[in-house]
Amino acid sequence: MYRVTRLTNGLTVATAEMPHMASVSLGLWVGLGSRYEPAEVNGVCHFIEHLLFKGTQRRSAREIPRPSKASAAT
Repeated sequence: MYRVTRLTNGLTVATAEMPHMASVSLGLWVGLGSRYEPAEVNGVCHFIEHLLFKGTQRRSAREIPRPSKASAAT
């Protein structure tokens, strides 16, 4: 069973307690995407989706969420 809570800042949080699990999972669903794009940037969300799932020539899809060596704190 899950519970949906609406916070005072407008954020909706859905929670599900799973006592048999020893981990936590987090999912974010954001009202963004091509349906909300203005005509000037039409297609940008789809392009970003491809970067995240397919990667680029320099970075694989697994490397994209990780900070690059160039941006790592020293």
